[in-house]
Amino acid sequence: MIYTIEKANLISEQLKKFTTGYTHHVVGHYSNIDFWMNEVIEALHTIDNHKKRFDKIYDAQKAWTEEHGTVVQEYCPVCNGKCEFGAGKPVLPKLKHKTEIAEARKDVVDSAYFFLIRCFRIGLLNYDELNKKCKSIGTSIDPDDLKK
Repeated sequence: MIYTIEKANLISEQLKKFTTGYTHHVVGHYSNIDFWMNEVIEALHTIDNHKKRFDKIYDAQKAWTEEHGTVVQEYCPVCNGKCEFGAGKPVLPKLKHKTEIAEARKDVVDSAYFFLIRCFRIGLLNYDELNKKCKSIGTSIDPDDLKK
């Protein structure tokens, strides 16, 4: 699992616990709302910039291996050592996990949203505060979720 996904998933799981907890627990976690909103925003930033960071890793590894003539021999199960018949070219990283990254992004936004809705329903946030916090994470408010 890549760091970007793990970070988002960890934040999502925490927010889900807060959302489904007893009201007095929610109030306690709401006292740190600025911290949690910053965690969500940072996780979204990390997700949104994943491709840029990956490209830097790829370019750096490619440049290094080309400039230094890096050779990586594969393991040979026949002789239990380096395979002399292998190409010797290092394998560059491959961008993967696109679907998982998109899912992690959606999940962290949804988890934050439902925590905010819970806070609104119990009177910790007014509509304007809820709207502002939702906008800060790139989501809107479903009017059906406002019913107390």
